[in-house]
Amino acid sequence: MIAVLGLGSIGLRHAVNALAQGRKVIGFDPGPERRALLAEKGGMVTADRLDAIAQATAVVVASPSEHHLDDLRACLDAGRHVLVEKPLAHRADGLAALMARAEQAGLVVAVAMMLRLHPAVRRAAEILNAGHLGKPLWGRFLAALYLPEWRPGQDWTQGYANDPKTGGALFDYVHEIDLACHLLGPATALSCVATHTGSIGLTAEDMADVILDHDGPRSSIHVDYVTRPRHRYAEIAGTLGALRIDLDGRRLLWRDTQGQVVEDTTYPGSYADDYVAEMAAFVAAIDGDIPPPCSGVQALHVLETLISARTLAGLPS
Repeated sequence: MIAVLGLGSIGLRHAVNALAQGRKVIGFDPGPERRALLAEKGGMVTADRLDAIAQATAVVVASPSEHHLDDLRACLDAGRHVLVEKPLAHRADGLAALMARAEQAGLVVAVAMMLRLHPAVRRAAEILNAGHLGKPLWGRFLAALYLPEWRPGQDWTQGYANDPKTGGALFDYVHEIDLACHLLGPATALSCVATHTGSIGLTAEDMADVILDHDGPRSSIHVDYVTRPRHRYAEIAGTLGALRIDLDGRRLLWRDTQGQVVEDTTYPGSYADDYVAEMAAFVAAIDGDIPPPCSGVQALHVLETLISARTLAGLPS
């Protein structure tokens, strides 16, 4: 049995994907209308958070991010494997001790950094890990989307994205910082500038630029809520060539130092397929087959890097 805490759009997606994996699912959400949506799809529901955890062997934490830390602690206290939606939390206090507890107890803590499951990202990691790009020199990661179009039908000024402490573009696009660390290695934040453009009425930052040092190679990361049309891609250059990953287009382009195309592949599917792969990977991890694509320890490093960047930008904690 897999429990899902929080049945918003992402929690419901995880619940449906777990059902598709042949797992029984019980969902908790304080809103009866959200519980009804899961019941319609064949899941069990409860209005008691601890009851959901008690009935499960593994839990997906998809509650609002300010509750992630408390929910993770409750799951580990109950001896449950956990998949935590991004970000792992909005503060790092106590997380290292929780990760140590989980490891000692043999519990899986995975974090939903779903871009690691994107087929073009998987191929890029293979190329880099095999040394085909030579020594990595730099990376550039860009996620520029228009929030009102990204979440149609919602008042974007009232959701978590507009919370200056737990929302904003940097927390929302933690995927891009994770992607940089996943492909180029652990990082230290060197600088960060965050901006309120005022164009969509947010209090939290709607645009930010980060520079990371990956113990040699450096990366620049731009994220925003205000760009039309949307762009989402990554570029990495090494001494033997360069990669470009078009995330929305699901395309990987690899060129050598002379500009000749070594590989140009467009992968089928959509982000929805990556979420399916993410749940399949979590199920395999809790069954003891493979480690999760992003462990809690890896996600903690990413969170600490993100918090450091926010501090450099003078954002509230």
